[in-house]
Amino acid sequence: MSKNNKKLFYAIGYILAITGILFKIYSFTSSITNYPFTIDWSEAGRIFAAYQVYSPVMDGKYLSLPWLDPGRSILDGLVLLIPNVQIWVYRLWESILFLGISCLASVFAIRKVISYSRSPDRYKKGLAILLTLWGMLFLLQGPIYYHVLAGIIPILWFYDEKRPFRNLIIIILCSMWQGLCRVNWFMMPAAIGILLHVLRKPLPDTRLLNYAKWLLIYAVSGGVSSLATYLIYIKATGNIIPFINPSMKYPFLRYKLWPNSGYVGLIPGIVLLSFPVLLVIFYVIWKYRKNLHWIRIVTIMCILGLFFAGGTLVSMRVGGGYDLHNYDTYLILLFITGCFFGLDSAYLDKDRPLEKPLLTNPGVLVLILLIPTIMAYPKTDINTFRENPQSEQTLQEIRAVLQNSIDSQAHQPVLFIDQRQLLVFHMLRDENIYVPYEKIELMEMAMANNQEYKRQFVSDLENDRFSLIISEPLQIWKKHFDPNLFDRDWYENNAWVDSVAIPILDYYTPVYVNEGVAIYAPKY
Repeated sequence: MSKNNKKLFYAIGYILAITGILFKIYSFTSSITNYPFTIDWSEAGRIFAAYQVYSPVMDGKYLSLPWLDPGRSILDGLVLLIPNVQIWVYRLWESILFLGISCLASVFAIRKVISYSRSPDRYKKGLAILLTLWGMLFLLQGPIYYHVLAGIIPILWFYDEKRPFRNLIIIILCSMWQGLCRVNWFMMPAAIGILLHVLRKPLPDTRLLNYAKWLLIYAVSGGVSSLATYLIYIKATGNIIPFINPSMKYPFLRYKLWPNSGYVGLIPGIVLLSFPVLLVIFYVIWKYRKNLHWIRIVTIMCILGLFFAGGTLVSMRVGGGYDLHNYDTYLILLFITGCFFGLDSAYLDKDRPLEKPLLTNPGVLVLILLIPTIMAYPKTDINTFRENPQSEQTLQEIRAVLQNSIDSQAHQPVLFIDQRQLLVFHMLRDENIYVPYEKIELMEMAMANNQEYKRQFVSDLENDRFSLIISEPLQIWKKHFDPNLFDRDWYENNAWVDSVAIPILDYYTPVYVNEGVAIYAPKY
């Protein structure tokens, strides 16, 4: 490629990368608003979970700790420590965490790969910056959530194949953090340590057991550390363990795998995201097939295949959503592997003359940037949620309804199924906060068909346990399932109707409905 063509492709690459990053920033701006009510389905629950961690410092209240993703709640809630903080600051902080930690993960991954690269082009700052921007966009495709990414950055930063004991300590500490995050990330610190070990350590012909020793040590130590941290936390907080509780029976929806009228399909979607990086990996493996021990190649492919299968299984589970965020473990491992092979940073068992690495070719960089840039195109309306006089009027009306209830029925708590952010930011006052039966928890139990949990909930409703219930407006209509023409959230909707909407409407009646907020009072 001529010098002028290289400059042209580098310019195109930078245009794509910067455009993609600006798209991502723009897509987050719709959420940075002081609009008091929730702007997405789970926002109120996430804010309240963060408040549960820091409520003793904020308000002197000692609430039970969150049962779901306490690691995320720890990071989210840091901003709540600012005196008199407003909700728009929390929303800005969440956007900063998404963008900032994705950027840090990409920086440390690219820095690690470049430090091992044999290419003389690795010293070019322009290449390093472009690769970092690509990495950031790639990690945001899923997206990969910031709290789990934070738990692997120390490994990318400090890993050194010559210091396995230090690596082990870092893996254990990172695994303990992941024990407070998503279950499918429990093994990720160990998996990344194993992947880096295989990528950087040649395999001597006569020392296979010694080579595998550290792989086993990393795997066992990381897995035990994560699981122990999780079990200790769950035991200390008195919560249930969803994935081993016999009352939790999640269905798995196989039609999500392939294109249908409601969804592009998991397999086509993840193949599209993976394809450019897989091409880089397979090309380099083929080129170095005589210089890399086959056991190392098979180990790398097994790691990628295992986490791909795990991501597919979790995505098929009801509640797994209709995006690719449950492939997050696979995507970060794919990214690291692609960078090592693409920059000739993997250590060869048999040396060979250096060739120009794929990821130093500006044409290749343009190709791998195309899909992440397209995926970054904002899909939100910037003007959807804005503070307005009507929302303040709605708040005044809700306060009046609540005050009447508190004055007449002080012995009964108000149940906030939704809109708990109003309590966190003191837009509503409730000294007797009732923690159970938040919307995310109710939906999780409904999707898992937890009959024991449902019986307790119905019993509380039947006995008028609550003076008022605040929720989204409840409907009792169900959605029809047709594999060729269906609403993709049909199962979640029907589970919610059966386990939440119908029981509430059997014993409570609406007394106020406005701006997506409904208040229900007992039927007398």
